Formats: sequence, C-alpha cells, structure tokens
Amino acid sequence: MADDRNVFQKMGWVVYKYFLTLFSMFRTNIRDYGMFIALIVIFVIFQGMTGGIFLGAFNFTNLLNQSAYVAVLAVGMTLVIVTQQIDLSVGYLGAFLGAYVVVAVETGGQSVIGALLGALAITVVVGIIKGYFVAKVKVPSFVVTLAGMFIFKGLLFFRTNNRTISTTNDFFIKVGVGYLPTYEYNGYDLISLIAGIVLIFAVIASGIIKRRKHRTLGIPNEKVELFITKILILSVVIGYLTYTFAANKGISYLLLITVVVVAVYHFMSTQTTLGRRIYAVGGNPEAAELSGINVERTLIIIFVSMGICAMIAGVMYVARLQNASPKHGPFWELYAIAAVFIGGTSAKGGIGKVVNAVVGAIVIISLKNGMSLAGIDANVEPIILGSVLLFAVVFDIYTRNVRPVDLVGMYYAKKENKADLAAAREAFALATRELKEAQKANKDDLIEYEYKYTNAQGAYNKIRDMIRVSTESDYIKE
Repeated sequence: MADDRNVFQKMGWVVYKYFLTLFSMFRTNIRDYGMFIALIVIFVIFQGMTGGIFLGAFNFTNLLNQSAYVAVLAVGMTLVIVTQQIDLSVGYLGAFLGAYVVVAVETGGQSVIGALLGALAITVVVGIIKGYFVAKVKVPSFVVTLAGMFIFKGLLFFRTNNRTISTTNDFFIKVGVGYLPTYEYNGYDLISLIAGIVLIFAVIASGIIKRRKHRTLGIPNEKVELFITKILILSVVIGYLTYTFAANKGISYLLLITVVVVAVYHFMSTQTTLGRRIYAVGGNPEAAELSGINVERTLIIIFVSMGICAMIAGVMYVARLQNASPKHGPFWELYAIAAVFIGGTSAKGGIGKVVNAVVGAIVIISLKNGMSLAGIDANVEPIILGSVLLFAVVFDIYTRNVRPVDLVGMYYAKKENKADLAAAREAFALATRELKEAQKANKDDLIEYEYKYTNAQGAYNKIRDMIRVSTESDYIKE
C-alpha cells in the first residue's frame, strides 16, 4: 500500500513539475507566445459564436486566403519597424503596382513576365528614393512615406483612369482563385496530406538535429519536456491545417506565395549577415555605425524590400478580386502595421519576428471574418481592431523587460530555505510593526527602529531574490 502511494506521489510530482516547467517557458517568453494565446482565444470565441462554421474547412481556407496580402505586407513592414522606421505608402504603392500589372497585361498587350518585371523595376527605384531621403537626407520616414502615399494614390487613379478593370488573363485567375493540382482519395487531396506529413517529420528532424548541434557545441538545450510539447503542438497545428486543405480543394496559390515569402524573409532575418545588421541598426543605430555597419545602405535595402512585398501583395490582391480598381489600397498599410505590433514587434525597434507578424495578420483577418460570420454590426469592427492594437502595444511595454524564471528551481529553493524565509518574513513584519508603533508614539530613537527595519527588509529581500533566480540545475545535476 505504501509502495502504491509512493508511486502515485512520484507520478503527481512528474506532472506538477511538467506544468511548472511549461509555465516557466510561457512567463519567460511571454512576448513570443502572447499573440498565439490571443489567436487561440479568438478562434474559440468565434467557433462558438458561429456554431462551428468559423473553423470549418471552407471558411478557414478562405480566411487564410484573405490574410495572404496582409501577411506579405506585414513581413516587409516588420523589418521596417525593427529599424525604427515606418512606411505609410505601402497601401497605395501595392494597389498602384497591382493596377500597373493588370493594365499592362489586359490593355497594354504586355506579357505577364514583362509586366511583373516592369513593376519590380518601379518598386526598386521607389524604394531607393524613399531610402535615400530617409537615410541620406535625414527626412523622417513618416513624412517621406506619407508623401508617397498621396503620390501613389494619384498614380493609381491615373493608371486605372478612375475605373475598375477586370482581369481575364489565366495568370490572375490561377493566382487569385486557383489551387495546386489535386489528386483525390476518398474526398481528400493527397498532395496536401503528403505535404503535411512531410512537414511534420521535417519539424521533428529539424528539432532533433538542432539539439544535437547544441550539445556538440556545448550550448544548453531547452528541457526535454518543453521540446516534446512544442513538437506536439506544432504537429497538431500542421495536422489541422493539412486536414483543412485536404478537405477543401488543397493548397491555394495565394497561400503558397505567402509561405514562400515568409520562408525567405525568415531565413534572411535569422540566418544571414544582412538580417543581423538589420536588428543591430534597429537596436542601436549609433552603435551599429561604430561597429562598421553601413546604416544608410541598410535602411535603403529595407525600403526596397518593403516595396517588393508591396508589389507582391498588390498582385495577390487584384488576382483574388479579379480586378484592379482606384478603390484599392486604403488601410492596407494600417493593417500591416497593426499586424506587426500585434505580432510582438517592439515600437522601439530591434525586436520582432516575421513569423509572428503573420500571426498578427491572421488575428486581424480572423476578427473581421469572425465578426462578419457572427452577424456583429460592422461599425463595431474598427473599435475592436483599435482596442486589440492598443492592448498589443501596452502588452509590449509591460513585457519588454520580463526576466527569465525557473519555477521548478524556485520550488526547490523555497523548500530548502523554507525555515529561513519564514524567519526573515516574520522578522521583517515585526520590524515593520515596531517602526509604525514608534512613529505613532513620537519616540526620539526612531533611527534605531528604522535601522532594524532596513536590516530586516534587506535580509528578507536577499532570500526572496535568491529564490527568484534559482534554477533546477542548482539542485539537480544532469
């Protein structure tokens, strides 16, 4: 009987320790996981409000396709904001470039490739000009890009001649509403299923290889339970997406383009010298300059990059709507900026991830899509979006200096120093009471009570701080 009780106690401790480790990860990395938690809450709320329609295969696929152009804009905007800049022109720039390609193909007789190359040339030149004014002339990026917003709005009107131009070319039809070739089996797309399975194995293999590399280099790995938890969560998410795509036409070209853009920018921002320079410039431009980084050239590259993302987003948007219109462009830049901040990018620069910005874009479109399905008044939509954005920035401010914490280590430290902590707390409480009583009695020797109070407070805080920074490795050697 005693053996059974010991077994249950050990099992209970293993479970309790696992959750302590999990909460430690969330508290330490709250900036990275906050928007994921928000997204899950939004999904659960709208799933209930729409009677299960929101996360259905058809609607969820449609939601991701709607998010595509915002996600691409947010990817480029992340790097702009990381460098402590802003670009307000991307909305009308993207709309103009989308219209440029449509008009060139539909009425100008140009080939799709020729029109895309023309748009690319325009956006590169525009990016260099914006970057030059910001980096060389030192005009605030807000002013430069605000001027660009008005300019490209006018150019959009000129290019479309103030009328809507429908698309008939197969390229726009395929990109906007097309899907990769499908091979059905029992009503499910095999390509999507195979891609999902391969991706799950790739995630697992990548994680294992990374852990082995860290072990070889002597770099500490995250705890095994955290690694397994992350793998399981990622596998569930990928599995759900795989089921969604397989049950509804497969993988759209809009989604494929978005994934490629995100993958390229994620690699560039995390694995290349240029990426490290971008974050260095955002963290401290003066220090980056002193370390040999060409800050001006880096900023120019950032604005060119933003322009390319705007071009891709513009083409995706006109392809999805199957027309170019002078009404395209409003609020695109605001959605992109909101997605970046909701994704956890710091308003002070130097911190931000392109993948998280994509999550921010999905949050925004999820709110719009969910409120529409739930029949919520459209006038409420901007109020909710504004509130979410404000909350995201406040969240960023309050989590900017979050210190790492190991709740397992704290548990061991509290257990080992329980008597000392209780004694120090009691002594501090006693000193506090005595000082208050002495102050009420107007005693002449207050300095003696204040000295006793200060010493007791210092001793108590010393034990608390020691517990606060304790880690599991301090008590259990692996």
